[in-house]
Amino acid sequence: MTNLRMAVVGVGSLGQHHARKLANLDGVDLVAVVDPNESQGRSVAELHGTRWASSPADVADELHGVVVATPTVFHLDTARHYLQRGTPTFVEKPLAANVADARTLVETAERNDAILQVGHIERFNPAFSLARERCGYPLYVRCQRVSPYTFRSTDIGVIHDLMIHDIDLALALTGEMPVSVDAFGAVGIGPHEDMAVARLKMPGGSVIDLTASRMSPEAERSLQIWGTNGCVHADLQSRTVRTWEPKGQFRTTPQLVHAIAASTPDPRTLKDRVFGQWIQADEIQANSDDAMSLELDDFIVSIRNRSVPKVSGVEGLKAMIVAESVLDALDVWSYQTGQKQGDQVRTAA
Repeated sequence: MTNLRMAVVGVGSLGQHHARKLANLDGVDLVAVVDPNESQGRSVAELHGTRWASSPADVADELHGVVVATPTVFHLDTARHYLQRGTPTFVEKPLAANVADARTLVETAERNDAILQVGHIERFNPAFSLARERCGYPLYVRCQRVSPYTFRSTDIGVIHDLMIHDIDLALALTGEMPVSVDAFGAVGIGPHEDMAVARLKMPGGSVIDLTASRMSPEAERSLQIWGTNGCVHADLQSRTVRTWEPKGQFRTTPQLVHAIAASTPDPRTLKDRVFGQWIQADEIQANSDDAMSLELDDFIVSIRNRSVPKVSGVEGLKAMIVAESVLDALDVWSYQTGQKQGDQVRTAA
């Protein structure tokens, strides 16, 4: 089997990890890293025994695939450069700086029959996969994604930086686009929003609550789903998944609780029997597979088989459309100006 010739464009805080993983994958030759910062680019290139280039044009025609991990504002020009040549292209999230640019990339990929994958890494988190299997149809979803300020991705706000991960998960869980969006946010360090909450209402009746912040003293990535099978809570960092499901007659005869309480001298003593006897509680540790390796594996399989990746450009575009709807609906308080702007609910585009 011929080794795939791959390159990474942008080897900063995230791109250098893509370079490291590609350099160590069987069946892949990392032929170049591209970065305008010569010091950073040469350092990463030397570390992995490959060459450095300053411009995408220097490594355009020799590739089987490319990973674009530049700052978001450069995604359009960089990814389009390769898609126009039919080169399979992996673009880190968000797909682009705005919906118009994202749509341009999807159309360029389609026009040139090029594979386009978007780096929504949480889709490959084994804890999310497990939670999705256990929840049934999601009736209510609550996502919490908060972290300290990292001083990277400062060209975008917290909605495109963090919340878009959970927007993508919500769209994957429901298979629907929201019919309405309500949102509130705040600017802390700025100049973009650093904290945001949003509520999405889906046509099938699901309600999605999203919280994202890069002003939290501690990091948390969690997902709670109230589904038709019960309740599922997934810690996406520790990968611990906890489930609660009604069991036995309580699933089909909820009024049974009244008969049990009436026949018990002190119903308060029943509370210790709820979990275990009437509600089945499980705790499962998802596997430790590396999510970035899994998404790169998926990209490589797509290249070799000419197949659609798990998170295609179309799905990346849908996440961008919802993210932009959240921004449109955002009622923003600024700690810098002491003023609040906006007061609106918008329909998703």
